[in-house]
Amino acid sequence: MARTCGFRAMFRRNQGVRMRSTIVATCVVAVAMIVGAVIMLFMLHRYQDREMYKSTGTRSYDIAHQIDQGGLSSVDPELLSPTTGIDIIQIIDNNGVVVASSPGATQEPISSVTPGWWNTQQVDKIEIAGRSGTYCGQVTGAQYDGIGYNVIAVVSTQAYLSGLLGTAAILAIEFPVVILIAGAAIYFFVGRALAPVTRITKQVSAITSSDLSRRVPVPSTDDEVTTLAVTMNTMLDRLEQSRNSQLEFVGDASHELRSPLTTLVGILDLADDTDSAIDVETVRTILLPEALRMNHMVSDLLLLARADERGIPLTVDEVDLDDIVGAEIQRLRSLGLAKVIADVRPIRVIGDSDKLLRAIRNLTDNAAHYAASTITLKMNTNLSTATIEVMDDGPGVAEEVREKIFDRFYRHDPDRGRHQVGSGLGLPIAMEIARAHGGSITVTDAPGGGARFTMTIKTETTVPTSTEPARRNDRPAPLVLGKAITGAPDRLN
Repeated sequence: MARTCGFRAMFRRNQGVRMRSTIVATCVVAVAMIVGAVIMLFMLHRYQDREMYKSTGTRSYDIAHQIDQGGLSSVDPELLSPTTGIDIIQIIDNNGVVVASSPGATQEPISSVTPGWWNTQQVDKIEIAGRSGTYCGQVTGAQYDGIGYNVIAVVSTQAYLSGLLGTAAILAIEFPVVILIAGAAIYFFVGRALAPVTRITKQVSAITSSDLSRRVPVPSTDDEVTTLAVTMNTMLDRLEQSRNSQLEFVGDASHELRSPLTTLVGILDLADDTDSAIDVETVRTILLPEALRMNHMVSDLLLLARADERGIPLTVDEVDLDDIVGAEIQRLRSLGLAKVIADVRPIRVIGDSDKLLRAIRNLTDNAAHYAASTITLKMNTNLSTATIEVMDDGPGVAEEVREKIFDRFYRHDPDRGRHQVGSGLGLPIAMEIARAHGGSITVTDAPGGGARFTMTIKTETTVPTSTEPARRNDRPAPLVLGKAITGAPDRLN
């Protein structure tokens, strides 16, 4: 067993796909040809036996029939003459005496088989004195005037055996030649079939991490190799896009972090050069806000990196979504940046309250940044989803950039808006949180102008994406879509 495994390992290690395929295919062809030859020789042998017994049986039957009709005198002498398929004919009476035979035949009975009147029996492996080889044939019983006769017709098996051996010898000579030709043809055509794979391998070997623009050649054969090439090109497209996104992400992150770092380092260098203390007002108005901004940005980057790796982790529980939206409304109103109009409906979902609060806050902060005077929040639900709409009356979002605004660090017309521009991570984080809750965020035009961000989430998050412990030891109760509504929904103006 160990030798067999070692041989297989050496076979796989020392031979390429082309050679292994050729060897295996050639062996299969050889085995198939040998099996076919054995079957052919067996069928040929059966056919020759059938022909030998058929010819001798017909002759012995004809002679026996004539004896039954008129005795020995009525037998046609031509029937006693040897012909093709018949070498010796004897007629033996009840006493075992040869009473008639073919010319030149021995006068000694060549068989003692007595099948009885009008019966026929096969005989084989008969040896005749003075003759080489063995004989086979048929014996047919006859009777006339109370005397029984046995008509024996045999033929030598030597000619048939010689033909069978000759056929086997020809096959034995032809088979190695045919197998070699088949092996060479298989090797050639396997090489032709693997040529695109070789070209693909060379092209892939030439592709480096710094240059992912190359693509492997796609053959026109429309087979598995074509599928492989197309799949590899698709994979290279994804890798190139991922690398470009990564480089862009690193560049944007570096740029965003450089601004607060420059401020912090500049003030610290100034304090160090002048050997003067930093006043509390500078700490409160410049250093602390910039440090908090940088800390917030790093936290966002870590959250997005975790989302790329295995999704945003959730700690799921029953969440009153209307409480979160109501708290956000109060926060916006306390900021006094714009008028807030809200249509809040009681909705309970299964999700992560902290993450949902962050997503809604990112949407409302974005609306507050661009709103001219008014921010509108609406809530709705159906059997399986909850919807939160955040609208502003600002300039809106052009249709061609509605997908891009969810890219990290993307900021559309950053010079617009009355307030400080963010890092460009708020909307991507909101989208990732919505996706983690089985939903998404879309952007359309608001009814009165401006932008409308619609966040849709599943009312029940059935598969948490984190191993963080739940807030309750027991499993959350089945979802209650909403509290009982006895009147009109609460509208906060």
